[in-house]
Order: sequence, then structure tokens, then C-alpha cells
Amino acid sequence: MVERTGDPGSASDAEGVAEALDRPLPEGVRRRVVALVADAFGGLTVTELPAQLRQYARFTPTRRAKFAGNAMAAAVESDPVFRQRIAGRLRETQTELAEAIESGSPPAAADPVDVAALAYVLRPAGWVKLVEAAGEEAQRASAERAGEEAERELRRLREELA
Repeated sequence: MVERTGDPGSASDAEGVAEALDRPLPEGVRRRVVALVADAFGGLTVTELPAQLRQYARFTPTRRAKFAGNAMAAAVESDPVFRQRIAGRLRETQTELAEAIESGSPPAAADPVDVAALAYVLRPAGWVKLVEAAGEEAQRASAERAGEEAERELRRLREELA
């Protein structure tokens, strides 16, 4: 996936600088992107939606995420105009976080998955690093949970033996 970053006509765009993910979105980030798109989707008119998504225009955000999640994720990835429309809606609904991400200084207290999902849709300079950092954080948290679970199981087995 290759996507130009920044505003149209910005210096980085003029130089042809592009950022790209070298692996799929982390699953948690992907789910959050789909949820954000499902929510923002309702603020668009039917004519602003890609043809493959128009049939979901009357669905609730939850039903959209459930039945059109893959189609929405694909549209955000492959349709820059749709992504920019969704990004515009997100800038209106999540103003502070969007501004912080676009300025390059997301709040340390913000959920890394939320930051990565918003960065993925907004595509400011450095968005790939935010997405990769969220993926690494999710893997670390998963490994930590697995370690804690293994430790609990070990304690349980030791108690059972005693």
C-alpha cells in the first residue's frame, strides 16, 4: 500500500514522498478503523459513498461494522476520496485528538489503538510509525496477558499437586 501523505500540494507531496505499511494493519487497529468509518459513514450522503457501500447507508453503525466491515476497510484503503471524506468527519467529531495527531504529537495518555486508527484514516506525516507502534503495543500486551495466564495456570497446578 502506498499513499501520499500531507495536504495536497504540500512540500512532501510535491516531492513525491510516500509512506506505506509493509504489513497488514494490526487486528485491533483494523477493528477500530472499521468502527470509526461505520460511525462517520452516517454523516455522508449516499452520493458521497463508493457504489459498493451505498446499500449499507441505512444501516446503524453497529450493523454497518458487522455486515460491511471488510468493504469499508477496502474502501478506506483503495479510495482516497472516500478516505478523505471520512477523515473530514473524524476531524469534526474527534477534533482534539485529530489535531494532536496531525500536529505530530498525540497525547501520551491516549489509547495507542485509537491513535493508530485515527492516524491511518487521517494520514498525517509519520502515520505509519503510529500504526506500527500500536501493533507492537498490542503484541506486547497480548504476550503479557499470555504470560500472566500461564503463571496463573502454573500456580493452580502447584496448588493442585500440594
